[in-house]
Amino acid sequence: MDSKLGSYYEQAKALLNTLSTEDGYMASAVSSDNYQRVWARDSIICGIAGLLTKEKNLILGLKNSLLTLARHQHELGMIPSNVLEMKDKADVSFGSLVGRVDSNCWFIIGACLYYNSENDGATWAKLGPVVEKCLQFLKSVEFNGRGWLYTPLSGNWADEYPIQGYTLYDNALYYWARNCYSNINPENEINLQSIERNYLANYWPTEGTEDNLKHHKEAFNEAVKRKQQHFCSYLLPGKYDMRFDCAGHGIALSNWQLPLDQKEGLTKFILNLKNEINVTLPPAFWPVITETECDWEFLRHNYSYSFKNYPYQFHNGGIWPVWLGWLCLGLTFQGLQDISAIIAKDLIDLLPESDWNFNEYFRSDTLEPAGKVQMGFSASGIIFMKFALDSNFDKSILML
Repeated sequence: MDSKLGSYYEQAKALLNTLSTEDGYMASAVSSDNYQRVWARDSIICGIAGLLTKEKNLILGLKNSLLTLARHQHELGMIPSNVLEMKDKADVSFGSLVGRVDSNCWFIIGACLYYNSENDGATWAKLGPVVEKCLQFLKSVEFNGRGWLYTPLSGNWADEYPIQGYTLYDNALYYWARNCYSNINPENEINLQSIERNYLANYWPTEGTEDNLKHHKEAFNEAVKRKQQHFCSYLLPGKYDMRFDCAGHGIALSNWQLPLDQKEGLTKFILNLKNEINVTLPPAFWPVITETECDWEFLRHNYSYSFKNYPYQFHNGGIWPVWLGWLCLGLTFQGLQDISAIIAKDLIDLLPESDWNFNEYFRSDTLEPAGKVQMGFSASGIIFMKFALDSNFDKSILML
């Protein structure tokens, strides 16, 4: 596995170099569905992978991405979802059907990690005020000032999937973003301890939790009966959604330490996946939404170009290398590197000896590669996975 992973690691770096332009990282080397743009989420994730490699051109790709996004910040503080720079103007999108909450968190994280790594004061002089304005915008998206971001339907990376409300993914990102900024600006330090305590209590409901920590007491108590083995994916007034969110887990596990019993439960959940899909590779969301479920109504017309969320595909049960990479990092930070190694082995075993095209995802029913190709997202996942398996990995690069 090591030599094969090493080979794909080199190919991943080569692809990121191809995607790195003077405007920042493109999402894919293939021109389709607006992928030849600087997407906030994709470009920052590629840039963070670049920081881990310590290669100058890949770090420059992060810097260029940040500056492009910062130039087009909305007057209210939002960071664009994506930007297409043209000769005389720029085509700037803050989201079509709905705005993207996570773009803002990724921008803040990327800016802070870049400055922490490079100590580039001149660039931070441009980015710092943008970060501060963005943080003010995110504060308003809490709506009630209680430390939780509220994400609208289609408001994050899973923009064609029914996830909304107080999502695990967006709030774990928000926590990380605020923590990064506090570390760079100690005078503006944010007390995140109570927020972390609330997150941990509510995203993994357990017996014995104090009533004052329960976001919605009746829904919480109902969720406890499920005896889940992982974080839930989102909270709504009256509902705790129990699906597994791979991206949310990767970010959450990187930021918050679990007690032993929850580590054991999560380990069992991941290992038991092999009985359902023949590999130990957690899909983006699990279990899948089928046509018999009420959530199918939120899926079947929610798309921009074509419907992709058939069961076991795309967001609806697709296996995404980028989030597997983040999950491996999070598991390693929890002291569960042996589980990271199992995930990495199962993914590498799926790949051909050479010439995998860095597809967006794998179907979880057939395990075939699917989606767009030449994706910086997937290349970044391979890089994250390699570092997750490195016993000498320094997580301070990620300000964790």
